[in-house]
Amino acid sequence: MPWTCPNCKRVLPGPNQYHSCYITDKETHTHKMSTEILDTFELLNQYILEFENVDILYLKTCIQFKIGATFLSVYPRKDRLVLEYQLNQEEDCFPVFKCIRISKNRVLHRLVIAEPSDFDTQIKEWIKAAYWTVRKK
Repeated sequence: MPWTCPNCKRVLPGPNQYHSCYITDKETHTHKMSTEILDTFELLNQYILEFENVDILYLKTCIQFKIGATFLSVYPRKDRLVLEYQLNQEEDCFPVFKCIRISKNRVLHRLVIAEPSDFDTQIKEWIKAAYWTVRKK
């Protein structure tokens, strides 16, 4: 049963789900990024904005790309972006550094990109697959 937090007005799956009410903006995250990381983030952002019905939520620790549920979380660091997404299957190959099965049908993946050339076709395919994994048909 969905629940709306009275403080931040976010709609959550249930009243016991942990979340941070601290909502920020794009500049809060991007002002700390090096030029190369900012360029990489902009490529990622432009790619995702081509998808349908994507909302962006700027939280204290990450940037979430959502279509109802979150399909991609980006943890900005000064010298890299940590991407976290879920797929139906394990894709444990470089540059993925962590795969964790979180349910029968979902595997959490983490990888790092640090420059525009890191944002390649394979990563785009994984992000698109994460989008379709989460999207309600």
